[in-house]
Amino acid sequence: MKNTNRQPTYDYNIYKISVDNVDVFKEFLEERYFRELKLRDELIRDAEGFSFSLMFCDKDNHRGTPWVQLLSKCSEEDLIQDLKIYGAVLICKSDTSCYVISYGNAHFYLSNYCDYNFGIKIAERLVDLNSIKAQQNVSHGGKLSKTHIDYLRGSNLVYRGGEIPTYIKGKSINENEWGESINCGISAQFKWKEGPLEIGKKLKLIDDVLNNNDIVSLPRLIPLNNDTDYDKIESLYKKLSKAIDEYNSDDQSGELVNVPSFYLVGTKLVQNDSIRFKLSCNHKYKKYDGELSIIAIKEFIKDKEIDIYKDIKNIKLSVEYGNDQWTNYKPLTEYLEFVTDDNFCLRGSKWCSFNNAYLEQVMRDVSKVKFINHTDDEWVYSKTDLLKFANENNSIYVSQNYIQYETYYNIKLANYLGAKVIHPETVPIDEDANNRYKYEVCDLILGKSMYFVKIGQPSDFAYAIDQAALTLSKIQNGHGKVKLPNKTMIEPNEFHLVLIYENRKTIVKSWNDIYSINFLIHISDLKQSLDTMNISLIIDFVYDGDIIS
Repeated sequence: MKNTNRQPTYDYNIYKISVDNVDVFKEFLEERYFRELKLRDELIRDAEGFSFSLMFCDKDNHRGTPWVQLLSKCSEEDLIQDLKIYGAVLICKSDTSCYVISYGNAHFYLSNYCDYNFGIKIAERLVDLNSIKAQQNVSHGGKLSKTHIDYLRGSNLVYRGGEIPTYIKGKSINENEWGESINCGISAQFKWKEGPLEIGKKLKLIDDVLNNNDIVSLPRLIPLNNDTDYDKIESLYKKLSKAIDEYNSDDQSGELVNVPSFYLVGTKLVQNDSIRFKLSCNHKYKKYDGELSIIAIKEFIKDKEIDIYKDIKNIKLSVEYGNDQWTNYKPLTEYLEFVTDDNFCLRGSKWCSFNNAYLEQVMRDVSKVKFINHTDDEWVYSKTDLLKFANENNSIYVSQNYIQYETYYNIKLANYLGAKVIHPETVPIDEDANNRYKYEVCDLILGKSMYFVKIGQPSDFAYAIDQAALTLSKIQNGHGKVKLPNKTMIEPNEFHLVLIYENRKTIVKSWNDIYSINFLIHISDLKQSLDTMNISLIIDFVYDGDIIS
């Protein structure tokens, strides 16, 4: 039976905005027919240094809302009548902070002014993370959105490497202080017994908890705003330019710590029988054979006398997907992922900031991935041995400027394992699209194991990871099976990423030895996706036998 003696509560949908933006926000509302109302000062209690302003809107809506118009056409009655659009905001401002409570449609007007981190900060401090009723996560880059709902029982907060909780609903840590439950997204939603002009004490307590650093920290990755963060974004482009300008593959491979880190998005570089791409900037362009690399970008900048610090955003890329058929030019930054050493990253051509909890969760998840070091067996990589092997097998040796070490390695490893070589054969990504785009299903097949081979540094390994991810998507759509170039179907149960360090001098003893956060995020993401299909993942690290110590 419902307890009718229980004191009523009021809903508060609270946003946080900067104190400096209050006047601008008010002007913005006034332009949208909000007007400030005089308050009854005698109702203000326990203000705790907060002043209150109420902005109200009851704009006429003679045409009605679209759904009213639509249903009116379906009915014998005219549903359209004189309506009003109601909205209000209660602006609660102190010397150091400002909170805005929205009513009606007013939340639509807050997006350009509110702190997007506020809701998750409240969740970190005031929600019992072991009793979550609903949550929504997005993966790195916002590619994936997942919702978890448990209406009957509270469950633990769930997120994995590369995922960021963006909405959390759960029990509060103190029902008497904060109410029974709290909803946290961009805003924080509470149910309090205090009236609108009596919440100063609550807001002061929120100030206090936001300044408390002794909390559980949830992973956050927040896009920067092109307008308000313009100066920061420009400084990040300069960092990216400097990293490309000063990139040295020997330095990158010889050190245990690889910061800053690049990741070349292989899924956007559709692999065909031969890979070619064009770089363009300021009406200058050049074609390249082989795969996109930071070294190739540096060569283009040098050959065409381009000032990368001024023109980083003007460099464009086109990829060949058929015989002299090319994709449209797109900004190079769409193909590059980049992480700085101060927790900023470039993803999908968008700059974001992230916190240490994001890194910690990625490391926890990637630590579950098994890796094997090959330093003294038949897997060891040696250019001299591969050329000798190719020359002894005239059917595979090709005399050309671009030596196909990866092809030779695939064949040699296949001979050793007793595997079937797939590389460089391709299959259509979509057979209904005139075979326009093709990809390599894998490099080697051994029973139900698929091998994906790549030579280079962590940034180059992106090709193998993304190749495996693309193949996995085909397996998921094919109910566990995928078609090979010979038209046969295979139902794999194991993926091997054979990642060959070309110049690294030390072996990888733990995942901490590869501080390329982009690389680790994608490895973790691949592992999670493979788990859903009951496919195991093994990383085979291979080294140059003439260099490794």
